[in-house]
Amino acid sequence: MSVARFDLNKCIGCKSCVTVCPMDVFRFDENAKKSVIAYPENCQSCGQCYVNCLGRALTIVNDMYGYAQTSYRAATTVNMNRTAQAVIDRK
Repeated sequence: MSVARFDLNKCIGCKSCVTVCPMDVFRFDENAKKSVIAYPENCQSCGQCYVNCLGRALTIVNDMYGYAQTSYRAATTVNMNRTAQAVIDRK
């Protein structure tokens, strides 16, 4: 099971998923003001993002990945620094 985007238009940009995800799956796109499922392979299916999504924009699917892994990481200018210090600074 894995998290997937139910409807991008329902994302209200509250960053709840970014904040609650213990596995650092999400990033926030400042230009679009939407969260991005940047590291779906890290999802442990805990459901915290789904439960805390205020816009109801996420879902949990039975597939390992509910979408192709053509990567947002390769197409973005957002810093995806995954060092421990970056995680601490973000919080």
